[in-house]
Amino acid sequence: MKTLFIILGLSLLPLSAFADWGLSYSLGQTNPKWHGSDNARAHRLALVYPIPMQDNLLTRHNLGINLELAYHYWQDYTPRDNHGVSLIPVLSYQYPLESLSLYFEGGIGITYIDSEHYLDRSLGSHWQFEDKLGAGVILQKHHKLGIAFNHYSNANLASENDGFNVVGLSYGYFW
Repeated sequence: MKTLFIILGLSLLPLSAFADWGLSYSLGQTNPKWHGSDNARAHRLALVYPIPMQDNLLTRHNLGINLELAYHYWQDYTPRDNHGVSLIPVLSYQYPLESLSLYFEGGIGITYIDSEHYLDRSLGSHWQFEDKLGAGVILQKHHKLGIAFNHYSNANLASENDGFNVVGLSYGYFW
């Protein structure tokens, strides 16, 4: 029911409110801690909001800051799959070419995961830091194709910190 109200509320906003926003989807793989266990798939869907900036030092050097609100679904080979949400500011650099742009991005944010265990790892806490690195191409200013690396850990703020990495491919569409 809550989801229905959110969708209804968003549908009442004018489309111009979402100009320059984007959606990004990543499909990746996570390796288990111990050899012999199965790898798992990781899905990440993010709403990307480019923070508007006037002409300044960052914009003159093709740098920008995006704020990402992401939903995560980590499949597991055990009966429990994990879900999470994160909020992460991402610094991005674009190198424009004639018909496309190359991009590089990185950020650190916070993630809440519904379980303290994933695969054969003990995460130690529901709260994790998400470190994100990415690189790829932007085609026609709307399509973003790339490779993504994400690391999740609690930075040893809990008694256990097995953490995990996700490496995958990403696609984004920006209005």
